[in-house]
Amino acid sequence: MKITVIVCTYNRCHTLAQALNSLAAQTMPEPVEWEVLVVDNNSSDQTGEVVKDFCRRHPSRFRYLFQSQSGKSHALNMAIREARGDVLAFTDDDVAVDPIWLYNLTVPLDDDNWAGVGGRTFPGQPFSPPRWLSIEEPYNLGGALCALFDLGDKPCELRRAPYGTNMAFRKAMFEKYGGFRLDL
Repeated sequence: MKITVIVCTYNRCHTLAQALNSLAAQTMPEPVEWEVLVVDNNSSDQTGEVVKDFCRRHPSRFRYLFQSQSGKSHALNMAIREARGDVLAFTDDDVAVDPIWLYNLTVPLDDDNWAGVGGRTFPGQPFSPPRWLSIEEPYNLGGALCALFDLGDKPCELRRAPYGTNMAFRKAMFEKYGGFRLDL
């Protein structure tokens, strides 16, 4: 299996380094090839310098792309086209992942029955939503706005789409069905 981890970023150099450090610390079995592809979506801060530093320190692991067309879907679609992996894992520029995140996320895709997977996401701590924003119901807008995706701790078939920070799909699914919508 070849995996590309995709991180799209825009003016988040202050959180990006922590996210990339957590990705650099991933532990994967030896036969698995994997890379981290960071797409800078026209940032005006030091995002480019942060990513290029990781590319220098980890030349076989990190790659940098610049997407001048604003909008996350443009950045995601560029990453999908340029990805070397046959499995594409997605995370965000403000998320620090556990050292076994990538393994746990992608191991179900060793089984050809699955086109993609998604995992639990929780708001950063400490977190306290405003009183008017309910995150108690599993399918409400408050949960989506707070990046809360929790279907429990047991594997199950997904009946709704996961959020972008903890999901992986076979690249063939994008080739078959297309990329992310550009009108969002």
